Amino acid sequence: MKNIELKVKINSIRGIAGLLKKLHAKHRGVLKQIDTYYNDKEGRLKIREVNGKYFEKIFYKRPDKESSKISFYTVSKIKKPQLQKEKSFLKKALGEKVIVEKQRELWILKNTRVHLDRVKHLGNFLELETEVEKAGKNAEREHKEIIDQLNLSKYKPFAKSYSDMLMN
Repeated sequence: MKNIELKVKINSIRGIAGLLKKLHAKHRGVLKQIDTYYNDKEGRLKIREVNGKYFEKIFYKRPDKESSKISFYTVSKIKKPQLQKEKSFLKKALGEKVIVEKQRELWILKNTRVHLDRVKHLGNFLELETEVEKAGKNAEREHKEIIDQLNLSKYKPFAKSYSDMLMN
């Protein structure tokens, strides 16, 4: 699957949430996420735990650049009884890299997921993920429109993943 992504550092989650409400974005809830990253030479590999109830293995590749970028990813669901076995296997096979803990407000605006993240030890961020398959030929235009509607050009963009930021 493929996304167009952008990550920016923000001061206030409430201010952006207010803008999202005005734009009639759909609030999908607050998610407590724990991402355990593993060493991988080809991209980034993690196991995500969501609210202690949902679990998935995620592999993704994307360039580390501050502007919007294309991300290719694959998601595989994990059943709770298999979680510890999967984590143990990946830790032994590849080595554990870092654990990222965050609270994420998930909003949906058209074909774009808007994440308002409070990341432990890093602060507040906004991530846009425009789903290319859903948006089709309009994906880039939609992504740029949402950047403009949320006035994101005034914020500092970040190239790296939260895992990389925590390791530095």
